[in-house]
Amino acid sequence: MKKKAKVSQEIDSIDKKILLALLKDARRNFSDIAKDCKVSTPTIIQRYENMKKNGIIIGTTLLINPENSKKKNFMLSIDIKAQGGCEDSIIESIKELPDVLDCRRVIGKYDIHAAIRVNTLDEIDQILNGIKRIKGVLSIEITASIDELCFYPENILKLPEGPTHG
Repeated sequence: MKKKAKVSQEIDSIDKKILLALLKDARRNFSDIAKDCKVSTPTIIQRYENMKKNGIIIGTTLLINPENSKKKNFMLSIDIKAQGGCEDSIIESIKELPDVLDCRRVIGKYDIHAAIRVNTLDEIDQILNGIKRIKGVLSIEITASIDELCFYPENILKLPEGPTHG
């Protein structure tokens, strides 16, 4: 089966308002969004469907409030230097650890970056000891957040300010 090619679509101010509204609450009623945008509900539905068809909207996500779910509220940022050729197996091992938010290859001083939610110093110690035992890990550097974990998905729609060079 042939994959349908995605069409490039400019995001105008109404599309941006739709996206921002849905980023804040993916279950928001289209008629409420239409009122905010001062257009009809069918217009919002059509624009939403076009953005889905063109690959701008690819799905919806459920977000869990860690404070209310009694889960871990702080993020441990781990940067790892790896032995050449071991990156993929290290990443697969780290992905198996509990509360891993992200783990990927990076370019720069380190080879792998991981983000893991934690609550206590004991958890940090357990995680670090576990990662140190993974074959191919050469060194680890950590940074622990002191603020609660936050995400800002609405920032993906912000345009840079000032002159652009293109």
